[in-house]
Amino acid sequence: MSVRYRKVQEKREGNKNYGKWYGRAVVLNNVTTKELAEEISHSTTATLSDTLAVLNELSVALRRHLLNSDRVEIEGIGAFKVGIRTVAANSSADFGAQNVKGYRVNYQPFQRFVPNGQVTDKNRRAGNFVKYLLEGVTVQEAPKNFVTDTKTVTDPKADPKP
Repeated sequence: MSVRYRKVQEKREGNKNYGKWYGRAVVLNNVTTKELAEEISHSTTATLSDTLAVLNELSVALRRHLLNSDRVEIEGIGAFKVGIRTVAANSSADFGAQNVKGYRVNYQPFQRFVPNGQVTDKNRRAGNFVKYLLEGVTVQEAPKNFVTDTKTVTDPKADPKP
């Protein structure tokens, strides 16, 4: 299995990469909770309804803990916590709930350290952190990608006369 990408050309004038090409990950399919539950129930002894009940309760429990300002760690998946967007105040006394302008869920993928067998200058083990959900990932171009790179972008600020 591979993550699919499509080729995209930078078209924003003034951007240092204007006219250059890069890849953007694409989604080929949407998987629902029910579909996940069916997959899980086929690979475990749990029934479909039991698996659905657990996944639905996971959603309820996750929400409850996030609203209580907890960080929720799900081993093999990652950690979730609430983040906020605020506007600055002139002093600590002036800052309050009125300065909070938005909320988001921050996600940090579960990762593990993979040593490379070497030792650093400070006598620590060397290696990399690997995100479990992306371990062994590969990429390939998405199907039906009709982008051609034979066409060059002309600079709209350039003199149109030859």
